[in-house]
Amino acid sequence: MLNVIALGDYYATINDLDGLPEVRNEVNEVCRERFRRVDRFIQLCLLGSARCVDQDMLNRNTGLYIGSRFAAICNTIKVQEQMFVKKQIPRPANFINTLSNSAGYYVARNFQLEGKNIFVSRGNASLEAALQLASLDLLSGKVEQALVGVVDEGVLPAADHCLRLGVPTDTALAEGSHWFLLSRSTTQDSLATITDVCTIIGEKKLKNWLENKMVEQDNLLVHQFSPNELPLLSELKIEAYNPALQYYPSRTGGVLLRFIQQGKAQALITICDDGQSRFHVTQTVVNR
Repeated sequence: MLNVIALGDYYATINDLDGLPEVRNEVNEVCRERFRRVDRFIQLCLLGSARCVDQDMLNRNTGLYIGSRFAAICNTIKVQEQMFVKKQIPRPANFINTLSNSAGYYVARNFQLEGKNIFVSRGNASLEAALQLASLDLLSGKVEQALVGVVDEGVLPAADHCLRLGVPTDTALAEGSHWFLLSRSTTQDSLATITDVCTIIGEKKLKNWLENKMVEQDNLLVHQFSPNELPLLSELKIEAYNPALQYYPSRTGGVLLRFIQQGKAQALITICDDGQSRFHVTQTVVNR
């Protein structure tokens, strides 16, 4: 079990008319130093993580786990345009920031962390992948705390980004940076407990798993993040939990965070269908 002791995030809708939100000033307000030559993806990581915790909450051995589907997608597109369209050598800072773990360096530097620093990508289920890695290290005692974030920046034009995401080109889009500070030991101040993080293969096994959870847990809600609704959810008659969040790969992180923030004594199961008969699921129980 993973105890959630702090959380915080950034979320914004995006569209071609308004452009991408400017976040640099907010980043400068919450960070210990002003970082230069960082791209927007790194800024989102810094902003979300700083809103989650302050310096005093973390020990230097805290593990850092970041998940994202595309990582620094805006910067990567810029570098590719420089190389293949303009036939230019990209700027060194732009090229370096295409490396996904660059963001981890800056977050660790901001908090002066010296522990594990891992970046993982697994489609729309990057949060679950990051939680699984953090769980292994927490339960084995390699770290006492884990700072887990799932971050995806928006890209414009929106229609082009919809094609990357595999959704209709008129889909309303957003971007987000959602962060959770986890502890292995139970504390009175914990906000919630993540009791399950696993991958289930096949709808039959998923149905059996859900039926068992319905027996074990009262006040159960479910949120599904996938292109097609699962008929078995209607069959089992589990109440849906759907906060008003637009489409982006790390939306499950925003859903989970808002569920915990509402503070009701309920349990939430999130289901992310990867389209290959694999279902990445979590169960979270609010402690108050």
